[in-house]
Amino acid sequence: MEVKLHYNLDLRPESRWNMISAAAAAKSSLLYMQEVGDFLAGPAYYTTREGFDSFLLKYTVAGCGLLRCNQQTWHVPPGHFYWLDCRKWHDYRTDPEVGSWHVLWVHFFGANAQFYYDTFMKHNNGEPVGTLPLGSPVYSLLQSLLSLDPSGSNQPEMDLKAASLLTQLITECTLAAMHLGQFSDIPQTVQDIRLYLMNNFQQKLTLDQLGAQFGMNPCYLQKQFKKYVGQSPAEYQIYLRMTRAKELMRTTRRSISEISYQIGVDNLSYFTRQFKQLEGLTPQEYRRLWPIIESPAPAEADNAGHGVKIL
Repeated sequence: MEVKLHYNLDLRPESRWNMISAAAAAKSSLLYMQEVGDFLAGPAYYTTREGFDSFLLKYTVAGCGLLRCNQQTWHVPPGHFYWLDCRKWHDYRTDPEVGSWHVLWVHFFGANAQFYYDTFMKHNNGEPVGTLPLGSPVYSLLQSLLSLDPSGSNQPEMDLKAASLLTQLITECTLAAMHLGQFSDIPQTVQDIRLYLMNNFQQKLTLDQLGAQFGMNPCYLQKQFKKYVGQSPAEYQIYLRMTRAKELMRTTRRSISEISYQIGVDNLSYFTRQFKQLEGLTPQEYRRLWPIIESPAPAEADNAGHGVKIL
């Protein structure tokens, strides 16, 4: 099959991108990682691809992506992921209506990859885009793959760690598809409120504001949201804020006070109390567990839209 690739990397400097070389033994017997990244993409970011021996899994952290394949188009908002067979034509880009897209992603291939992909597609109604349940470990598994350092361990150890994490990752995504009916039972209004909170968690929101936004009695809105999501809107907003704070602490050098302000919490002491209540650690203690690993920026030629990387 002819290989086709066109892309433009409109990425912020803090984006991360690791190339991985698996040993021949791993390629013949294990799931193996090819590339992994954490991209903070701007409006001009896109990739069109066909003919690559690879599977790609991308998870939206913030913003929104736009995916085209199989003669269909999907929006990919926060909490959603897609899983592609890169041998088949596809095109993904930053959703022009949003203008930004923060994604964690991994390219992989190898033993059993096709089986997992086929099982996912079978249970996901033949669609590549899936939704993850609250508390899914997919985000942390992708972060763990990104934190693997090929120079810090011997090749067999690196390959085994990657295979283990990849197996957990695609198992979680496949199970999410198997439980698709549980998500489809959630009323559309609750799904809309959840998505609204994902995209606006930095804002100061009250039940009365949400009720007015969605035309619902505030008490009834809270009861319905907690019934299907398992948390009140306020609790869910705190969860989203702390998740974003953890991501920023692990991937940037911004101060704790800057991070607190960025997620919508003006009072640093209040942020510290909330964070410790959820994580059992203060923000400072959490950050010390995750020293930032410096990664080289993508090559200038790649940013111009040329190169051989899979993306």
